[in-house]
Amino acid sequence: MATLVVTEALVQCAVGATPSAMTIIGNIIAGEGMIGNISSAIPFVNIEGFSVCSILAAATFGAKTECVPAIESWIPGVPTVLAGEEAALDQTSMLVCDEGGVITIEFPGQIQINAAA
Repeated sequence: MATLVVTEALVQCAVGATPSAMTIIGNIIAGEGMIGNISSAIPFVNIEGFSVCSILAAATFGAKTECVPAIESWIPGVPTVLAGEEAALDQTSMLVCDEGGVITIEFPGQIQINAAA
């Protein structure tokens, strides 16, 4: 079973220096927060930067270069669960950045609890 991504999820770019918290905007509530969907990928609205981008820093010969995510939409999402008429995000969703990084969900913002048998 998928764990859906909600407000305050933590995401990390493979070439970014620090993780970033997600901000989900909407009105679909599940468990501990708003559910994200595949369009929850707007830089500096849904996802902050990741401090310094190692790819951009290498291109500028080591100058500290602020990470500005250049992204489209999350893939694959959960097509069987809709959030605002689009596929919901789960902990396996990812984003590919135009600069070459891959953004993944480090913590989905909620914890799935399995009952003991």
